[in-house]
Amino acid sequence: MDRQKALVPYNFTSYDKKALDFIMRTFAGQKNIQFTLFHVYTPLPEINTDSNAVLGRLRDTMRTLYQEIKDQELILKQAKQDLLEKGFSDDQVNYIFRPREKEIEEEIIDATTEGHYDLVVLSHRHGKIVRLFGHSVSGKILSTVKDIAVCIVN
Repeated sequence: MDRQKALVPYNFTSYDKKALDFIMRTFAGQKNIQFTLFHVYTPLPEINTDSNAVLGRLRDTMRTLYQEIKDQELILKQAKQDLLEKGFSDDQVNYIFRPREKEIEEEIIDATTEGHYDLVVLSHRHGKIVRLFGHSVSGKILSTVKDIAVCIVN
């Protein structure tokens, strides 16, 4: 039997932790599935902060933002480690951490189709703004992907 592939978008929220807990409870011990934790971050602009005094003030802010991105990757690596500690093997769990080029739902859809995933595990988090504007990442994914199971953990 071919190994199933699951994409797990991860955005460092408590809801994403619930999705990981679901994976650990549901799939622990199964060897025929592979998980990819997926996060795309907004890239920071390249700014020469040495060119004048005003831009020089941005230097500390930019350093802080770069550090936040590095910290997020460490958290994603820890999420992978958590899965390994729950019995998944190293060849069953990997991660993608890269700059975002499109809207987040488009990034997830593209990764799903290009990576030939069978399953997408999403965390559910509708807020007031989402309800107000009708924009939902999970809704867009559900309406776009074909022949791919989508699991929404609430």
